[in-house]
Formats: sequence, structure tokens, C-alpha cells
Amino acid sequence: MGFLPIDGVAARYAISKHSIYRWMRDERDFPVPIVLPSGLKRWAVADLIEWESRNRATADDLA
Repeated sequence: MGFLPIDGVAARYAISKHSIYRWMRDERDFPVPIVLPSGLKRWAVADLIEWESRNRATADDLA
């Protein structure tokens, strides 16, 4: 599936970069990025899709 930089993750959810780090801090189950040897961070698209599925199920349970 591939990997996304922080700009790609922000665009996927229409949020700011700051919000991504807040989600990682506050929502504990938001995927953490893979840190490359160069220090760049990338999120696995498969991890994001899995997180979306878990949250969709939770939202459906509340409805």
C-alpha cells in the first residue's frame, strides 16, 4: 500500500500537522510513524486504514 509523509496524513484527514501529533498523544491508538535512518517519518497506509476501521466500528456502536 505504501507510506505517507506527515503532509499526506494531514491531507488524508483534512487536519493540521499539529493535530496529527495531538492524536498520537491523546488517542493512544493512532498509528505512530516509522522513522527512517535519515530521520524522516512515514506512516504506513495499511496502519492508517486499520485505525480508520477500528474507529468506524466504534462510531457505529455509538449510533
